Amino acid sequence: MKAVQISKPGGSFEVVERPIPQPARGQVRIKVEACGICHSDAQVKEGLWPGIQYPRVPGHEIAGRIDAVGPDVTNWNPGQRVGVGWHGGHCFTCEPCRRGDFILCQLARSPASASMAATPNT
Repeated sequence: MKAVQISKPGGSFEVVERPIPQPARGQVRIKVEACGICHSDAQVKEGLWPGIQYPRVPGHEIAGRIDAVGPDVTNWNPGQRVGVGWHGGHCFTCEPCRRGDFILCQLARSPASASMAATPNT
């Protein structure tokens, strides 16, 4: 599959070929048809986000169609149109979550970023 990546902090966008990921148990794979790029992606591109590993495919707000489902997926089917926001969930148990600051969850999940995304079946 084609993806656009950043190979190093401050680097240019590059179109690359990547293997198509297979969805694991409880995941669906989405063929991305549209992808939003936001301020956090700009920070990642410029190397301003701590702890990020490169190469990195920006974009984590996506719309597309499910094209494969992993084992034990019961709520989704190939061909369904879906949208995924940047916030993939929170734990409800860490200190920020107990205060109601879910955006600061220490175990927060974020959807995969790529031309194809594998996301949890939740």
